[in-house]
Amino acid sequence: MKCGNCCRNLLEEREGVLKGLTLTANEKSLFPSNMVSPLTATGKERPEHIIDYQLNVNDCPHIDKTNQCRIYDKRPLICRAFPYVQRGFSVKCTVLKGVFKKEGLPVVFPVPPAEREADQKRDRYFQNRRRKYSKTDSKMWLFNLATKQWVERA
Repeated sequence: MKCGNCCRNLLEEREGVLKGLTLTANEKSLFPSNMVSPLTATGKERPEHIIDYQLNVNDCPHIDKTNQCRIYDKRPLICRAFPYVQRGFSVKCTVLKGVFKKEGLPVVFPVPPAEREADQKRDRYFQNRRRKYSKTDSKMWLFNLATKQWVERA
């Protein structure tokens, strides 16, 4: 449908923290540096090791007026897996949302192979980063885009 919903209204408040689209360390270079902020980090008393990053703007700068992605072939893993997210699909996908509502289907469904592979690759990346930097005495930190402050993750 190329509605562009997946590329707009990216900022969401979850767990009392305003968050943007998650990016890996390599993917942050796809965006202007002023549009990227850290997302999660580990550290004892303060954030010391950044695990992943986030887009800090509400709309992706790479979507054009016709809802085409200008970096489609190298888009971030989270974009490649869309509309499939952990254990279900994104409510931002109006097409799937309408189909499932009309048919009375559950929101969890099998993920097609290509999207499953991108989703699993993204999950492995973040698990490995967290494992690399987390220690038993380390805390997890989230960067709140609303306050521009790190908060300890509950």
